[in-house]
Amino acid sequence: MTPRERLLAALDHRTPDIVPIQLGWRDEVMDAVRKHYRVETAREVEQILEADLFRGAGVKTRWPEYEKRINGELSGPFGHVGRTVLLDERTFQNRWGYVERIGSTGKYLEWVTGPFAATDDLDAFDWPDESVIVDDPQLADKVAAHKAAGYMVEGGGCVHPFKQAWHMRGFENFLCDYVANPEWVEAIYERILAYNLPILRRLAAAGADLVAFWGDVAMQDRMIVPPAQWRRLDKQVWKRMIDETRKVNPDVRFFFHSDGDITPIIPDLIEVGFDIINPLQPECVNPALLKRQFGSRVTLDGGGSIQRTLPLGTLADVKREVDFLMRYCAYDGGYVFRASNVVGFDCPVQNVVAFYEMARDYDLSKLQGPPPGDLPAPPCMSIRTDGERTQIVD
Repeated sequence: MTPRERLLAALDHRTPDIVPIQLGWRDEVMDAVRKHYRVETAREVEQILEADLFRGAGVKTRWPEYEKRINGELSGPFGHVGRTVLLDERTFQNRWGYVERIGSTGKYLEWVTGPFAATDDLDAFDWPDESVIVDDPQLADKVAAHKAAGYMVEGGGCVHPFKQAWHMRGFENFLCDYVANPEWVEAIYERILAYNLPILRRLAAAGADLVAFWGDVAMQDRMIVPPAQWRRLDKQVWKRMIDETRKVNPDVRFFFHSDGDITPIIPDLIEVGFDIINPLQPECVNPALLKRQFGSRVTLDGGGSIQRTLPLGTLADVKREVDFLMRYCAYDGGYVFRASNVVGFDCPVQNVVAFYEMARDYDLSKLQGPPPGDLPAPPCMSIRTDGERTQIVD
């Protein structure tokens, strides 16, 4: 199967030749894995692990007033920021007006402030409209070429409403608004929708296969926000975005990411039209239970423990976890294999390589429907977390 055929089979709840695999790890991990395989590029690693599924095709935008202020570029272990407005050597402001800085370790970004941190006047920010979109007459041809080469095409350019709003307002402020001033939340979501919808329509018209949204609405043991309030505010926004996109192209798939325990809203996510739910964080939810409850209605994505198994487990622990995810999540398709979030620099390269190689080589033909009997707990829950973490090595 081509990568495209493999993933489409899983999305259609058919068994592919091998499980679709997505990587998702920090640059330090990629560097270590490249050295392990003695190859030069990330693409070669993806091909070795049969994890080369997607090609991107985004809608570009131009923000003239912001671009006039650009005065530098940032890139590092924290991720590629690119050309930006530098406020000092480690602090920058992006085009949406919020400020971030490189943390003291140099490995992560920290939120500093946003355009609505000290005001609730939405007109205090120069919101982008459809005029910022740069139409590419070749976009549909690019998408078609990626498909012809055997890849799924992920469309880019949109922002996650909840995540975008709190970045502009500040997390604590926004959570207070969420409960005490929902009309303000609805108003900022309308501004974000006015940006997202034209982009989504263009992606759909160009034939993009999938649009992914990354942003957390849950913690380890509960939602960040009350589920009933999420249904009032966010659910309607997601429904509008998905419905408007599918008016142009009904075949576009939608991917939803949130860490933590999002079990209360999974039926809502399915109802509004999400096709893939990620990441099945096994310290928070049991992937096997989610497969039993929802696996016939949605594709599940993720499940590998980055808090326990990958950083702290033995190779035997890694093997147990891969076998658990395959046996309890990959039967009858509807599953994409990956870790439950970005694989970090605290994970030994031997564990990382084994995790993906075992998945690549797993014989899906031996899976004959759901395993009988009671569901076990995720294997990661038996791994102690009070030991010393191992730093990644070549």
